[in-house]
Amino acid sequence: TQLDLIEKYPDYIFGASQPQHYQFMKDNYPEIYSRIKEAVKKGQWELQGGMWVEADCNLISGESMIRQILHGKNFFKEEFGIDVNNLWLPDVFGYSATLPQILKKSGINYFLTQKLSWSQFNEFPHHTFNWRGIDGTEILTHFPPENTYNSELDSEFLVPAQTHFKEKDFIDEFISLFGVGDGGGGPKPENIELGRRMADLENSPRVAFDTAINFFDRLANHEKDVDTWVGELYLELHRGTLTTQALVKKQNRKLEWKLRAVEMLWSCLPLENYPSEELDGLWKKLLINQFHDIIPGSSINLVYQNTHKEYEDIQGDCDSLIALAGQSLFEQYPDSFVVANTLSYLWTGMISIPESFDGFSVLNENGDTVCVQKTKDALVAFVELEPLSFSTFNKGQALSQELELGHGLTLENNLIRYDFDKKGQVISAFDKESKKEVLESAGNILSLYEDRPNDWDAWDVDFYYRNALVEIAEATDTMPGSNGKVVQELNLTFSVGDSSIIQKVKLYPHSKRLDFDTKVDWKEKHKMLRVHFPVNVRAEQATFDIQYGHVQRNTHENTSWDKAKFEVVGHKYADLSDHDYGVALMNDCKYGYFVKDNILDLNLLRSPNNPDPDADQGKHQFTYSIFPHEHDLIRSNVIRESTCLNQIPIVFSGVRSDNGIPVKLDGNGLELTVLKKGEKEDYLIIRLVETSGRHATGSLKLNGTLTECDLMEWNDTGSQTNVEGSVSLSFSPF
Repeated sequence: TQLDLIEKYPDYIFGASQPQHYQFMKDNYPEIYSRIKEAVKKGQWELQGGMWVEADCNLISGESMIRQILHGKNFFKEEFGIDVNNLWLPDVFGYSATLPQILKKSGINYFLTQKLSWSQFNEFPHHTFNWRGIDGTEILTHFPPENTYNSELDSEFLVPAQTHFKEKDFIDEFISLFGVGDGGGGPKPENIELGRRMADLENSPRVAFDTAINFFDRLANHEKDVDTWVGELYLELHRGTLTTQALVKKQNRKLEWKLRAVEMLWSCLPLENYPSEELDGLWKKLLINQFHDIIPGSSINLVYQNTHKEYEDIQGDCDSLIALAGQSLFEQYPDSFVVANTLSYLWTGMISIPESFDGFSVLNENGDTVCVQKTKDALVAFVELEPLSFSTFNKGQALSQELELGHGLTLENNLIRYDFDKKGQVISAFDKESKKEVLESAGNILSLYEDRPNDWDAWDVDFYYRNALVEIAEATDTMPGSNGKVVQELNLTFSVGDSSIIQKVKLYPHSKRLDFDTKVDWKEKHKMLRVHFPVNVRAEQATFDIQYGHVQRNTHENTSWDKAKFEVVGHKYADLSDHDYGVALMNDCKYGYFVKDNILDLNLLRSPNNPDPDADQGKHQFTYSIFPHEHDLIRSNVIRESTCLNQIPIVFSGVRSDNGIPVKLDGNGLELTVLKKGEKEDYLIIRLVETSGRHATGSLKLNGTLTECDLMEWNDTGSQTNVEGSVSLSFSPF
């Protein structure tokens, strides 16, 4: 249709984003694709938006954001010879404060959306502005003042937009997103005819057909004139998309971490063997399912049948690639196993070990015996793994191992004591180091709420849900579980609504982190399950993990802007700290938080009926954790602990290792997030991030030539350094 329209109207220019669509067209309709390429050459078809798809920007990781742009821009450049330098996301449900830095370091200079016009309570104060992210990077941003992506391009849409355009005193043009945008189809002939007639219509906004990039380049002349917005672009709507279709969100996060591990393992082998083609396909399969109606949970059931199948395929292929890498990296040896820690943090905790070690002691590489314990589920060991390491553990002497069960409803180690009651609630958490009671009142409160939003079932959580409490879950059974030197466990069973919840609560040696491994058989309709902990901390702001950084949000409701943020995004943790003490609520696959006053609250499950009547029905498994700590967030181990919760070490059975990971990182607040082969050449890409929001120094150990480059791996941004041993590093915040 659009190809016919640009022939009929030579002055009309069509624009389309999402390289994945172009790939579909190339694969399935090569003749039409050739016509598109010709139209692009003639300047009648514009390539827009640098991401592989118009992805959700709340839920996906920082690395996924980079890969969206990496694959998107590479496709447009390779297929069309064009470097697209704008991000085009008109319909995405909020925008992370990390984005400006990622965009600018990916060669994207302009950003467009109109979605914040949908906000429930507060009108955004700008249409054109500089958007400043967490590190201080700014990007020129435009919100089309028609407040829609379905404009008819007539006076009914354009006159109010011109009247209310907030920068009209010094900017004399804005973009109109006209045609059928939501649902597809694009502009219609009558839209184009109207636009032509309004090109010079007296007492009416003037319409001119042009490309987005020409508009942005003209807009850049006003970059110093417009105001600046600092921090996230929070949509005061569609908050339910942080939780709906929980399995999709869980699988996405697990696969983001697994793909990272695959890349790192293969980077330890000769690069000529690196599975570039396979990983390219796996990443693109993950990226398409990050589209802003798939991962948010707002698609029909048929979509999720396909999504879950694709996730299973990615999982299976990643597992195969990990096994293949292990075969090349490690030597077969039946009485040993290797544990790979792909994090740049010291990893301390419990791992499951091969069953062949049952009845034997386990020795680390120094010959020291590590603690081993038999639980009902597995044989486990308590290990301490150096950052970025392969550690070999060997079979020792015969050792009798019996299942030992605990007594009572207390979990305790040298640092902390947790007391539970018969309801399954934590009635006390006493920090022995600080001599402080962590909880103000009982925690692990599992609450069932009525969840019937006014307008958008799968999309929304409305603020009045907190006045619609249906039931607080109380345990029907509390049983001590395994009790030993590796882990202490408490088993809790709840019945709530028509659903059941089974929790295995775990405390480990030398740690204050308490894990709630949770299984839910969910049979609700229009209900929401949340957990909360009232803590003995008062702070005006809480800190939330986001992509490659964190943001702070007010815990009070002084303004309408604060009140609107009753459901906000957090990835691995939300932390409430004063100067001396804090508590973090962590998770391995959840995103929707409520943190007001001293309440840490996490959204666990929803059960909307539309557009998928079976949304979230059935079995779920996830972990959330409470982590009390001394000091504030930055001086604590919250970031490390939450990362370790999400990236469990990989165990290779029947092998031993003389190899290592070829880089080492040293420095507080620094994290090595990616080690992979370059997209086009045989070199290693090392991605380093400052995670604490402060100036940091450190060192990177490796041998070779080191060059700083942009996130697209196209342009060197620093001089080459020959390294034999280590190189000093200096980072600004984030």
